[in-house]
Amino acid sequence: MRLPKYLRSTSFRIAAAYAGLFAASVVFLFGMAYGLISREMEQQVRASVGQEARLLEDAYREKGPAHLAYMVAARTGPAGRADGAYLFQDQAGTVLAGNWPSIAPFAGWRELEVRVPAAGRGTGRVETILGLGIRFADGFLMVGASLRRIGEVQRLLFQTLNWTLGLTLLLALVGGAVVGRGAMRRVEAINRTTHDIIRGNLSRRVPIRGVSDELDDLAVNINRMLDRIEVLMGNLRQVTNDIAHDLRTPLGRLRQRLEKARNRKDQGEEECEVLDTAIAETDAILHTFAALLSIAEVEAGARQRRFADVDLSGLAETIVEAYETVAEDNGQTLTGAIGDGLLCRGDRDLLTQMMANLVENAIRHTPSGTRIGVSLAGGREGILLAVGDNGPGVPADDRDRIFRRLYRAQQSRTTPGTGLGLALVKVIAELHGAAVVALDNHPGLRVEVRFPAAGR
Repeated sequence: MRLPKYLRSTSFRIAAAYAGLFAASVVFLFGMAYGLISREMEQQVRASVGQEARLLEDAYREKGPAHLAYMVAARTGPAGRADGAYLFQDQAGTVLAGNWPSIAPFAGWRELEVRVPAAGRGTGRVETILGLGIRFADGFLMVGASLRRIGEVQRLLFQTLNWTLGLTLLLALVGGAVVGRGAMRRVEAINRTTHDIIRGNLSRRVPIRGVSDELDDLAVNINRMLDRIEVLMGNLRQVTNDIAHDLRTPLGRLRQRLEKARNRKDQGEEECEVLDTAIAETDAILHTFAALLSIAEVEAGARQRRFADVDLSGLAETIVEAYETVAEDNGQTLTGAIGDGLLCRGDRDLLTQMMANLVENAIRHTPSGTRIGVSLAGGREGILLAVGDNGPGVPADDRDRIFRRLYRAQQSRTTPGTGLGLALVKVIAELHGAAVVALDNHPGLRVEVRFPAAGR
């Protein structure tokens, strides 16, 4: 089972690690306290029992066994100490006084167990007694005290440890989850911003919370970098547009003069051939400038204001019908597998241009006999437009490069084109929030444009 993202965050893992370290510290400290308290309480029991045993031993040695029996009986009688264990027996094991049954004599300290009957039903409980035995020439004395209170304190310490440890871990994990979730929100905001920037929206900036923490510092630096990149890209775009605008007009006049010279009746066959070549080259340059200006216009983003619902299904069917004849003239086959009723928000003219460029690219760069297919399908992940062929395809190293401006693969350098058709496809797709990718069609090339699902 995959954990939620905030539970896999670095901040949560750090919080969990600190919680584990703190829990280990708590267990260690409680262990120290448990040992010290238990030892101190046992020493108190030993001191009390030892003092009582010495008192009785002195009585025996000064006044004899009868007086000792009297003192033991006084301590275990109705008015005596109820929490102590006393036994005074003779050499034959006959109990002379006390509240403890006859046992084998011993000297020194020993833990003894006795079953205490229950007040009602039940088998009662086993209680541990810490006893001190003293052997006389004609008898045996045992004085002991219950260790029940030490056990009760130990159980209380265990309960306190369990509650403290559980509460500490719970608070640490909840706190780590809250902190991790907050940090993830900010990281997700940075990711969304950078994703938009990657798609070409250089106007986006990373949000700053204003708390002057490390993420705010990072956001400030990223925004400064984006400001600089936007300025540089704007300058580059402006220079490109200016060059295209400034050269398009004189190139247009040049073409008119070449065409005028071509139409003169005194031109020989060789001069006409040279002029036709010059006109064709001029047209190619003008087409290149027109494509560059179209790309610049799309990248400016102004066309987004014209976005409306576009019937992609109808658009794709129109493109397939329009290019069927062109493909047949080249000896190729163009077919469509278009899903019904697929809509998206966008610019109809740009989407038409994008589909036309994809189909023209397939027709232009594949030989006669190639089968070209256009498919459009919808699903939970969005709408997928694909144009594939069974032609020679594009080497894997070149598939990403074919979307660069003015890039032409080695095998397509002899075919007509500006090297800007797929670059225009890419910027149009990005303007619509779509991702475009070139794949191996086994054989051939397959270009996919995936439009995001509605609401994303």
